[in-house]
Amino acid sequence: MDKPTQLTTNSPAVKKRRVTVVEVAEAAGVSVSAVSRAFNPEASISRPLREKVFKAAAALNYKPNRMARGIKSRSSLVGILMTDFNNPFYLPILSRFTSEIQKRDCHSLLINVNSDMDIQEAVELVMEYNVDGLIITSASLPQQLVDACRSQDTPVVIFGRDSSDNSVTVVSCDNVLAGRMAADMLLDAGYMRPAFVAGPIGTSATVDRQRGFISRLMERGCNQWQVVEGGEFSYDAGYDATLRVFKNSERPDALFYADDIMACGGMDALRYELALKIPQDVGVLGVDDIRLAKSRSYNLSTIRQPNEEMIQSTMDVLFEHISNPNLPPQSITLPCEPVLRGSTQKHR
Repeated sequence: MDKPTQLTTNSPAVKKRRVTVVEVAEAAGVSVSAVSRAFNPEASISRPLREKVFKAAAALNYKPNRMARGIKSRSSLVGILMTDFNNPFYLPILSRFTSEIQKRDCHSLLINVNSDMDIQEAVELVMEYNVDGLIITSASLPQQLVDACRSQDTPVVIFGRDSSDNSVTVVSCDNVLAGRMAADMLLDAGYMRPAFVAGPIGTSATVDRQRGFISRLMERGCNQWQVVEGGEFSYDAGYDATLRVFKNSERPDALFYADDIMACGGMDALRYELALKIPQDVGVLGVDDIRLAKSRSYNLSTIRQPNEEMIQSTMDVLFEHISNPNLPPQSITLPCEPVLRGSTQKHR
C-alpha cells in the first residue's frame, strides 16, 4: 500500500511548535484561513489585514512551516485524521484509503491525534500542509478542525459516523438499523434479558446503535434490558464492563457490544473470569465484522458494515467536492447486514 506521510501530534517535531496557527488567528481576531493567506505571498489579502496577522504572529513568536507549504506545489495531498489506532477496525480501513488515494495520483497525509488536547495541533498541520481534502475517521467529531477546513474551503468527509453538522459530507452505515438487527438476532435466538454495552459517551455510532436496539426490543415486548457504559471502543473496555454488569443481581443472558473489539474483550471476561459458557449461558453480539470476529477463538456473531462500499463512496464524493467546491454536502447511508456465528446459537 502507499505509505502515508505520518504526523503524530505527540512527535518531538510537533511538540516544538509551541504556537499554533489557531492561536495566531485568535490573537489577531481573524479566521484561520486569513492567517494562512497572510503568509502566502500569492494569496489575495488586504495589506492592513496582513499586517495585523504579522503583528500577532510576531508577538507570539509564531513561525510558519515553509517546508510544508512547499509540498503543495509538488504533489496533491489528502489528509486522513485518525484517533484510535488501537482499534483493529481502522487498520484495514487505513490501508484501503491510502491505496485508493494513490490510484488517484495523490498522496496521503496521516494525522494521528491521540487525545482531545491535540486537536488544535491537528488543525495547524492541516492548515500548514494545505491539503486538498480531509477524511475524518474519528469516533467523535473534532468540530474545531471542521471549522478550520470550512474557512479555507477544504472539503471534509466524515467516514463511519453520522453528524449533526449539515455542512459536511457524511458516509456511514445505518447504525440505527444495526441496533434493530441486533435485537432481532438475540430475541430470535431465545434470549430474554439482553444488555447493551456502550462505547464512548455521546458518539453518534453508540447513540444510534443503542437507540435502534432498545426501540426494537420494546417493539417486540422485551422489557428486561439494561445499558452498561463501556467508555471507549477497546478490548479492555469490553472486558471491564462485562465484569461490572455481572456483579449486579439482575444478570443479562445476552450482551450486545457497541463494536467487535469490545465484544472480544467481553467474551474473554465471560469465559476466563466468570466461567460462563458462550452461547449457552450468555449470548454475545458485536458490530463491524473485524478479522478477529471470524477466528475460531471468538466465532463472533456481528453486524457487518459495508466497508468497501463506504470507502469507495467516501473517495468518490471527496474528489467530487475537490473538483467542484460548490457542490452541496451529502449524507450517504449504506445498509449493514447480520452475520450469524456461534456466539449466539442458543438452544431454545
